[in-house]
Amino acid sequence: MLRTLCYRISITILNIFFPPLAVGLLDNFSTDCLVNSILFVCGVLPSHIHGFYISCVYFSRRHKVRRGIYPGGRKSFIYTDTILNGGASNAEVRRLAEGDRTRSRRAKSPRG
Repeated sequence: MLRTLCYRISITILNIFFPPLAVGLLDNFSTDCLVNSILFVCGVLPSHIHGFYISCVYFSRRHKVRRGIYPGGRKSFIYTDTILNGGASNAEVRRLAEGDRTRSRRAKSPRG
């Protein structure tokens, strides 16, 4: 718990001073980091907005995955599976999605 909080605080501080680095640490310097770097060159404020958006989505979905809940589908302006899955693997997210579908079928079926 404390480790996660420290990680989140450090990402937030990095996002304040240099957003491409914060996004790069979250998505392993992939597509979202490239997009954020371009935004940083074009204007600092769009890079900050994009960086905070990326980190909020990542930590929200990471929390859902750790609780065993399907993190959700695609989001606008996010191109990396690492962010979309909250750091979980694609296989684990598929397992969680199947579990959600099974749970929702059980809830919809009439009990007799």
